[in-house]
Amino acid sequence: MNAPEYYHRQKAVWDENELQTVKDEYENKKMNISEIADAHFRTPGSISYKLKKMELITHHTLARGYQEYKQSKLYKTIVARGKLEDAQKKLKYVETMSNPFDETPLSVLKEIRDLLKKLV
Repeated sequence: MNAPEYYHRQKAVWDENELQTVKDEYENKKMNISEIADAHFRTPGSISYKLKKMELITHHTLARGYQEYKQSKLYKTIVARGKLEDAQKKLKYVETMSNPFDETPLSVLKEIRDLLKKLV
């Protein structure tokens, strides 16, 4: 697995040729999701979800290599970045309120504070 920046096609549109290639790599070549991800510049998580959507597996966590991916530094980095982005969005929303303490439940403010503490 590579650094998160390697997977620059993570949210790119899938074309039919790429879908067929992924299917062949998973079913016939028996590649795991990390190997497929590296070949397509997409994250292993996006590969596992696509395999599920293509009905090649019944759940994204059942993809070949998913458990190894979940234990990886890449997975932890992606999850941490997602949490940071969520906290930043919530904080930005709260900052736009005229009086956030009148409109925002205390639980949301605590959640933002806790996420920021974990990530900073």
